[in-house]
Amino acid sequence: MFDKKIIQKKFSRGAGRYDEVAVVQKEAAKELCELVVRHQASGIRDFTILDLGSGTSFIAKKLLTDDSKIFELDLSAEMLQSWPDRPSNVFPVQGDIENPPFENHSFDLIISSFSLQWIEDFEKNFSKIFSLLKPNGTFAFCVPTFESLPELKAENIFNLNDLPKIEDLKSALKKSGFVEVFFQKKIVKQNFKNGYEALKSLKEIGANYSKKKEKKITKTQLKHFRLKNFQQENKNPYSLTWIEAYFILKCSEKF
Repeated sequence: MFDKKIIQKKFSRGAGRYDEVAVVQKEAAKELCELVVRHQASGIRDFTILDLGSGTSFIAKKLLTDDSKIFELDLSAEMLQSWPDRPSNVFPVQGDIENPPFENHSFDLIISSFSLQWIEDFEKNFSKIFSLLKPNGTFAFCVPTFESLPELKAENIFNLNDLPKIEDLKSALKKSGFVEVFFQKKIVKQNFKNGYEALKSLKEIGANYSKKKEKKITKTQLKHFRLKNFQQENKNPYSLTWIEAYFILKCSEKF
């Protein structure tokens, strides 16, 4: 199981530079917001919205309207504090996305970007999300998938968590009662001057946590990895490949 205290600590530590280094995450949140607006025929005005794993408020800053309410749920207080002058209709809530402290049927839209990969039981948690939505509510999210980061997996020395498989997500969503409105798979390349800088980036955004005990990353391994990839500096960049899955779903058959 994931140790939420360690995850909280790592993301809190990375909160100060998150906006600067979370390039892929920021672009994914932007695209997800654009997809939501595009697929919400009546618009999102007067919506009550829940952002699961809100981080530094990428989504709220994109979706907020004068007559909407956005609740931002995040494990890290430091992440939530990164927007100190947030408008009065944006409400930060520190808590676990697997145990959201809200009443059933509270939200018109539940959205999440690059956060749901941290949950353990997709069917159980998707069912909770379903129950939090109003009739005909929308659930929109994007996650990095199992095929992501093949460059690091190929090294066979790094302790990476297993990211979700698309087929498992689709199965859990269907069992939870959701109807798929839109799905998109996207490949994103993130370039660095060498492999060490790529690992440093993952650490700075708090994403270097692993629940696995074997193959613990040592300083010697990191040093070797840095030297091995140093020759690429000023030549071909070192790339990390992210495979992202985007979903827009409805609970239109609810009630």
